[in-house]
Amino acid sequence: MAQNSTPLKIILLKGNGGITINNEMMELLTITLAHGCIGLPLKALYAENVYIVENRETFNEIHKQIREKPCCFVHAIDGLDEDDMKRIKAQKITFV
Repeated sequence: MAQNSTPLKIILLKGNGGITINNEMMELLTITLAHGCIGLPLKALYAENVYIVENRETFNEIHKQIREKPCCFVHAIDGLDEDDMKRIKAQKITFV
């Protein structure tokens, strides 16, 4: 089996509403309230509204500033490149 030459980026997720990440459906509000956020490799992300937060400190506090529902906040420690952005499907993507 051939290995992927580019390792997948680990992203942190939190927010409210349902999402599909890597073919798994989940409810972000439950995860956010219980754990603060969740880290997963980015193979595919489907959500209605995605906010890409570039700064970790801002990511930790963004839910206090943006209360839109449903929404998904995404932070990648190593940043997101063009290939990563192709893996994110949403009606609206906003960079914060």
